[in-house]
Amino acid sequence: MLHVDVLFADVEKLLFSHYTNSYNTQQPYKTLTELHVSVSLEQAYDIQQKLVQNRLTKHPKRGFKVALISSEQQKKYNISEPILGVLVSDQVFNNFSIIPKRHFTDLNFETEFGFVLKDSITEPIHSLYILKQYIKSVYPVIEIVDYKFLNKKNVQLGDLIISNALSSSYLLGPKLPLKAIEGLPIKAVYLGKTVSLYDKPANVDDYLMSLMWAINTALTQGWKVSQGDLIITGALGKMFSGKKGRYIVDYGDITSLMFDVR
Repeated sequence: MLHVDVLFADVEKLLFSHYTNSYNTQQPYKTLTELHVSVSLEQAYDIQQKLVQNRLTKHPKRGFKVALISSEQQKKYNISEPILGVLVSDQVFNNFSIIPKRHFTDLNFETEFGFVLKDSITEPIHSLYILKQYIKSVYPVIEIVDYKFLNKKNVQLGDLIISNALSSSYLLGPKLPLKAIEGLPIKAVYLGKTVSLYDKPANVDDYLMSLMWAINTALTQGWKVSQGDLIITGALGKMFSGKKGRYIVDYGDITSLMFDVR
């Protein structure tokens, strides 16, 4: 057992050094396959936490994100639940923002919903009724994903977890009533062409279950779930590439988000 622990300590040191240096120098990440190492799910989260704690010395924690929410994605990675990332960013965007493409290795976007908490949470929640009492507000969110792996075919579950679920930043839209997101279709358009469409009959409880999972998982992993945290509950529609130009994202007939990539 000691031998295994020593081996993992070496792997952890290698991965921490690689990710930290790559992040600080804005270089792409190498996959576990390229680095000739492997980690378990638990070990991947341990490394993620150390990397995030290191970033938190320079940048603020904004909340959490849920990734791999669909059964198809989970089947691909042989898991039965999503994965969690921590939102850490010194810059977030609002409607009508200009997003500088040069700041990203491989800029992508995902359409989602985000929930802001009105109070800190210290114990796991097992009731949607109780959960709703902690929700301050709901927003349409465009997650900004920097897909920093060049060798995407070799990306494993461990890569996604260690890379903090590819968390980078986000764009926050106008506040919405909780009931308004029930079955709300989402369409993203780039230069007149639809690049993502979500029109499944999802109900509010689906989003709340994802929110509750994120809160409970964060607590289990030792994170503080704080008042004002934003929790993004997973991609709705497909991830789309961030090219230079204007994007318009319609959340049904209720609201639209517009931003430019330059």
